[in-house]
Amino acid sequence: MDFFKNKIKKYQAQKLDEILFKIQFHQSTKKELEEKLNKLESSDEKLSKDISYHGKMVDIWIANEKKLRKQMNDSE
Repeated sequence: MDFFKNKIKKYQAQKLDEILFKIQFHQSTKKELEEKLNKLESSDEKLSKDISYHGKMVDIWIANEKKLRKQMNDSE
């Protein structure tokens, strides 16, 4: 039984790393695009949509992180 618990813990740790990477990626991309939009004198609709997309992805991945952390705490 310990074998499976260890496998699950390793898998969850790996998934957590992936989620944290995706959060960081979307946050940095959103920030980059916001800076780019601020430098433009006119508004760019595509850029605004991309910023919105990355903002939504950050929210989704943060929710996934919370769920996974809860699962990890519950399994202990």
